[in-house]
Amino acid sequence: MPTTAISEPILERFQKLKDDWKSRTRHLSNTAQISLVFSYQQIIGMGPAIVPLILAELEKEPDHWFWALEAITGENPVRDTDAGDVEASAQAWLQWGKQNDWIKK
Repeated sequence: MPTTAISEPILERFQKLKDDWKSRTRHLSNTAQISLVFSYQQIIGMGPAIVPLILAELEKEPDHWFWALEAITGENPVRDTDAGDVEASAQAWLQWGKQNDWIKK
């Protein structure tokens, strides 16, 4: 369900929540703890409209966006052998984004 345009209020809310999440998790390494931070859960609650924003973040800097992407899309393109590997997981999601028209090729 790729989208073409993201409204300014959605973009601003995502940026605010993302900044809060990164601030609160910068010293965490446990994926469950990182993913259960309230601002991260609010990002998930924003739904499919923010998938392009999350993928853009992954392009800039691989990070623990995979739980959110799977929760929002119902997909998981990461191979079992790559689970826990942030770089490999990011690449799998970026490839998925291109194949599913979330990222312009």
